[in-house]
Amino acid sequence: MRWASLFVAAIAGAGVAACAAAPPEPPERLVYLALGASDAAGIGAEPLTRGYVFQIAGELDDRIDVVLLANLAVPGANTEQLGDALDLFLESEVEPGLVTVWTGANDIIRGDDADDFEDELEDIFDRLRDRTDGVIVAANIPDLTELPRFRDDPDDDVTRERIEEFNEAIAAQAEDYDVLLVDLDGEGVEDDLVSDEDGFHPNNEGHRQIADRFLAVILPGLGLAPTV
Repeated sequence: MRWASLFVAAIAGAGVAACAAAPPEPPERLVYLALGASDAAGIGAEPLTRGYVFQIAGELDDRIDVVLLANLAVPGANTEQLGDALDLFLESEVEPGLVTVWTGANDIIRGDDADDFEDELEDIFDRLRDRTDGVIVAANIPDLTELPRFRDDPDDDVTRERIEEFNEAIAAQAEDYDVLLVDLDGEGVEDDLVSDEDGFHPNNEGHRQIADRFLAVILPGLGLAPTV
């Protein structure tokens, strides 16, 4: 099997309802576009290629003849900046069969408004749906207040109330654009899954668990058997 990885690093500033329809036919060739911030780049993992995006791609590579990974990771970016970065990909004529989107944490930390975030996320989903009818999977935001970084140094912008507002926006837009949802907020944050370096990014095991939660949604969406 071949796995071509196109890694773009631009540094700037749950469950799925059962369907009665037959499962999709698994692809023989897949373009996988990943949209995210530093987590998507693998920050917190050692090496970076043990990040959740690369682990998802590796699992798919074991099951599909050709997997092409376009990792549009923008460390430090909020959702508006991710939307700008998406323009780089959309200039091509490539149609992804799979897209993962994980954004919102940096918006919360920066104090961005939840309504503005929802507008920017809607724009991303709208442009993606104009390009592909493939599988799009988005994750919500875990409880950042439980991370060591914010337990040790609380931030007025990082509150449970704001996290819930952002997650409601993610759920609403996911429903509107036929985007599958990964519920990372459904379980508490565990310290042993967080990097000791910054108390914020996932460590190797944290990235592994994030990848597994995405894969639990991705694999059936692509017509592939779940991992054992």
